[in-house]
Amino acid sequence: MTFDEVIAAYLSARSLDRRSTWREKYSLVKLSPHFSGRPLRQLKRADIRAYVALRLNDGVAIATIKRELRLFCAAINFARLEFDLHDLPNPVANLGLSSSEPRVRWITRDQAAQLIQAAQSTAIRPHLPAFIRLALNTGCRKGELLNLEWSRVDESRRLFLLEARHTKQRKRRTVPLNDDALQALEQLRTWQAQYLPGTPWVFGWREGCRITTFKTGFTSALKRASIDDFRIHDLRHTFASWLVMQGESLYVVKDLLGHASVTQTEIYAHLAPNQMHDAVQRLLPF
Repeated sequence: MTFDEVIAAYLSARSLDRRSTWREKYSLVKLSPHFSGRPLRQLKRADIRAYVALRLNDGVAIATIKRELRLFCAAINFARLEFDLHDLPNPVANLGLSSSEPRVRWITRDQAAQLIQAAQSTAIRPHLPAFIRLALNTGCRKGELLNLEWSRVDESRRLFLLEARHTKQRKRRTVPLNDDALQALEQLRTWQAQYLPGTPWVFGWREGCRITTFKTGFTSALKRASIDDFRIHDLRHTFASWLVMQGESLYVVKDLLGHASVTQTEIYAHLAPNQMHDAVQRLLPF
């Protein structure tokens, strides 16, 4: 059996149980380019580890990769049982991926200014520097920003809306906008009014199209700004880190990031040691 046959059989059975989720579909989108058409009996452990290495190199969290591979592993186990293929190897099982501390990489405000300047220095359009400013000031994920439509932006109320279909948690979220974020949006509006009037996309760049990635331009801007080991998703980490270091509550940061639980936000707790120090100082003496 091939990867495609096993996945199709597994998801078909899952849909009968009404348990197939959008996460499984997302995982399949990532797995398919690497394994589609390949017979399972020819897959080796090294092939799976090569996939892991590639996803890590793209800046994907280990937890996300493990979730993707869980789908693959479950599909193989399903096929072994459903089709009496007990000798079918499962190279995904017991891979032993490390569950190390989640990555929290952030930059200083001076570095952020240097990065924006580096992005502007060679840009023929305002999209990349505007994206960086919006990400640093909203904490939104790359996809949440690149899929943003002008119809969901309300400058008068200083916010934009993320519908459930646009967010990782599949929950609607309102994103407040500060002055810098509004200025970034205004730069995009001004450019589009001249070169692309009527586009529905905040990051529209030609007729009927929007930008889907900044990978090359972002990497080049990092080099010009002399910033190492920094990914697009780290702009989101920077937003959260700045807030926590300024004394903002983890619960407020949780809501701004759209986390399902404050447990996810606690990865930034170590950045606010002064809050703990100040708390114990407020205890009354005996």
